Amino acid sequence: MDNIIASIREHIMKCPLMENERVNVDYVGTDMSYSIDPLPCDPVIQRYTDGGVKKQFQFALTSNEAYDEDARVNIENSGFYEAFEDWLEKQNLKDDLPDLPKGKTAVVFETLNKGYLYDTDGNLARYRVECRLIYTQEV
Repeated sequence: MDNIIASIREHIMKCPLMENERVNVDYVGTDMSYSIDPLPCDPVIQRYTDGGVKKQFQFALTSNEAYDEDARVNIENSGFYEAFEDWLEKQNLKDDLPDLPKGKTAVVFETLNKGYLYDTDGNLARYRVECRLIYTQEV
């Protein structure tokens, strides 16, 4: 992988929930799709005396989903994000983390909040969950 966001995308695409789904970067589009959208944050968590650094990369996994007055549809949408959070947690427990570029090692990949309805537009709704990857970087 050339960069962190490409590593994150590749790892997320391994999720069974993403089977046959389109995962973009910084683009959701107008159809039902997913996007990894970087979020602003201070990347440095801790500096070590040897010059190494513990860093974070925060992003939102955003999606356009079908949306209407039928509670079943909206429950299914929310359920996707609950299942995604569970999948990430299991990957952490198995130490199955993104393969990062040389000199960087993934430590934790987690959600920062529950998935939530972010915006609506007619029969589509935008949902998102904010996540972060914590990693170490060698000197």
